[in-house]
Amino acid sequence: MNPYGILTSYEERMKANLQRYQRPEKAGTFRLRLDYRTWGKHMCLFCYFTNLDTGEKIRLACWRGAGERYAPRKSTIDFAKVRDRTLWHCTLTANAYGDINWTDAEPL
Repeated sequence: MNPYGILTSYEERMKANLQRYQRPEKAGTFRLRLDYRTWGKHMCLFCYFTNLDTGEKIRLACWRGAGERYAPRKSTIDFAKVRDRTLWHCTLTANAYGDINWTDAEPL
């Protein structure tokens, strides 16, 4: 685990049981709790959330943008530095191909 709580070792990832988390299936605005974070292979950060209303477990990706910040497209919040177990109001949108993208986040 790094100083910001991001899981970095294989053992930490296995203990967190991250395979329970799936890509979101629908767009919308959701109340989510941040459970875990891991680094992706291509300059991205995977954030693992639990939907507070349904209990659904989802995995969202944010990419490094300007200012070396890992944030959803319309947000300035650096998810590489937030704390786990925090609550968020997240907006997911579908692109022209039907893929669901994480576009915004605000703390609850």
